[in-house]
Amino acid sequence: MTQEMPRRDFGFIAIVALVAVTAAWILLMPWVPAIASATLHRFHLRSSSFVVWAAQFPIPSMYNFANRFEMTDVPPGLIDPILLDPMDGETDKRYVNHFPFRWLTFSNARHRYLRGGRDCWLTIDSSYRGQTLQTRVHAKPDANVPGGFVVIRLPEESSR
Repeated sequence: MTQEMPRRDFGFIAIVALVAVTAAWILLMPWVPAIASATLHRFHLRSSSFVVWAAQFPIPSMYNFANRFEMTDVPPGLIDPILLDPMDGETDKRYVNHFPFRWLTFSNARHRYLRGGRDCWLTIDSSYRGQTLQTRVHAKPDANVPGGFVVIRLPEESSR
């Protein structure tokens, strides 16, 4: 009798490789600033390309950074900070576990702030081990799509 050689299961090998790469990414994040920066940009929808963003898709995203967001109905810088209550902190920013941009793209806050054809502004601040990233966007109603809106990222000068 001849013994058959076992066939390699390439699907299993691909899954193990994906798990190994994902684990390496997460384990190296505290020590490799480029990995932390790429992940920060992913959360802010600011990756250098869709391919870079999509390549990070399998990497878990929960509880990685200190993410704060603020949604307002006035543009950033319109209200003088001298009028803010110093006992109240700098602003009314809230913490969120992961993907802070979802407060505009997938949340009831989108309805609350954009209903009735109003504009809103979203400021996102994320930090991790000394790195910070701030993104500001303006969401305005889209006249061509009922209930739709257009998101415009504000220039870097308005972000840190």
